[in-house]
Amino acid sequence: MKLLLSALLVVVTAGSAIAQDIIREEIRRGPVPGSEDMEVIVTRLSVPVGATIPLHTHPGDEYAVVVTPTKAQAPNGNIVEFAIGTPLFFPEGQVHGGLTNVGEAPMIAITTHVVRKGAPLIMLAGQ
Repeated sequence: MKLLLSALLVVVTAGSAIAQDIIREEIRRGPVPGSEDMEVIVTRLSVPVGATIPLHTHPGDEYAVVVTPTKAQAPNGNIVEFAIGTPLFFPEGQVHGGLTNVGEAPMIAITTHVVRKGAPLIMLAGQ
């Protein structure tokens, strides 16, 4: 199932892609063994060139692996390069995102979230 993040993404600066183009495609969802209130959600995240991932948090931990090489610009202006296989980890409540894809192709990552069932997967930072 494809879930457009349009409910939580904002339009970025002129000349950039509309953030609604960011697609999070759910690959699998299932319960965490031995837990009544946690689930695992695996997705394929696609961030087009020019799109910005908003600053956000999750109601649990996020693990990700970059599957396409790209470059992103951080909010402070620094350029960060992501090689194929770059692992990422964001513990529950850690604000992350704010990166704009400045590479030559969409940035694709496989994400795994271990989160509380029923909670919104993504919460914008500062809200």
